Amino acid sequence: MSLPTARSTAKSINALSLFNRSFSQSLSILKKKGSIPAERVEEDEVDVNDLLKKAEAQFKKTLETQKQKLNEIKQGNFNPKVFNSLTFRNNRKFTDIATTSLKGKNALLITVFDPKDVKTVISGVLAANLNLTPERVPNNDLQLKVSLPPPTTESRLKVTKDLKRVFEEYKQSSLKDSLGTIRGSILKEFKSFKKDDAVRKAERDLEKLHKDYVGKLHDQFQQVEKSVTK
Repeated sequence: MSLPTARSTAKSINALSLFNRSFSQSLSILKKKGSIPAERVEEDEVDVNDLLKKAEAQFKKTLETQKQKLNEIKQGNFNPKVFNSLTFRNNRKFTDIATTSLKGKNALLITVFDPKDVKTVISGVLAANLNLTPERVPNNDLQLKVSLPPPTTESRLKVTKDLKRVFEEYKQSSLKDSLGTIRGSILKEFKSFKKDDAVRKAERDLEKLHKDYVGKLHDQFQQVEKSVTK
């Protein structure tokens, strides 16, 4: 092959390569813009199923979160975390200077990290109006015992009211973890797809999934409520 012929062939190959690359990029842009509906329908079928999986994963997480919250409320003062939200001077948190554990069936045990903070902890617990009184443990300068009063009718009613509030929040509220918020978010994502049979079926499946998890959420709430009122 002569030199001019070789150069001409190379130019032709480069031009063809540039054309193919340009055509491929243009095709990709058209797909993104939805200008190729026949191919987009197939993509949508995969994506809406992925959204359903995403919704169920988030619904499960909501169920687990509510379970944790309900159990914390059920425990009430018997929850070792009851003092964790307390703050003291210089914005120090309770968890920075002490820790709490259960002591038997009717008491909590506070362990203070530094002896000079014992009085601060006692004052902070008394000021929190929890109707709980820390008492020094004999022969241990770092520990405080907090005797827990037996539950009353009034305290049980308050707990059941708080349980109901948590259930309503995780069922339908502005919380990002509420079932209603998650459902609304997924439905909004569905709107970006072409309204075909696959998308309509996915929307029906989402409604069924949402209804199932509302039922699970309610069953979970009722189970904890019964354990408090019995």
